[in-house]
Amino acid sequence: MYSTPTPAILASSLHKVFANSTYAPDSLALWLEIADVAVRELSMPVPPALMPWVPVMLRYRLHRTEGEFFPYTGSVRILTGALTGTSFSDPDAAARAVVAATPAPVTGRAEGDTSDDTDAVRKVLPSWRFRSTVPPLIS
Repeated sequence: MYSTPTPAILASSLHKVFANSTYAPDSLALWLEIADVAVRELSMPVPPALMPWVPVMLRYRLHRTEGEFFPYTGSVRILTGALTGTSFSDPDAAARAVVAATPAPVTGRAEGDTSDDTDAVRKVLPSWRFRSTVPPLIS
């Protein structure tokens, strides 16, 4: 079954054009090419079976987590770290899980200081970023 492209599908396609371009980021030629791909993507049905997973990464507390984003469903699967092999229904759920699984840095707090800033940190989720390379193989 075919589906009309979603914003996630369009975003991943446009990022590929941007990442693979030899033009400067402020080049009119680049943005015309991006607009052309956008028009094409929005007018063409996309078969889910042909939709590739897009490489993404997230940085949190000096840790880098590699993953893949599936534009057709919006799901994210984790490729590195404590959550390797885990899939999530959306990028926010994956980011929350990475935040929860990432150890807090050890800081020298004064004795008797019971304040905990982890709730404040967790309210602002790190964002997934597209990456243009495949993660290194882990042995």
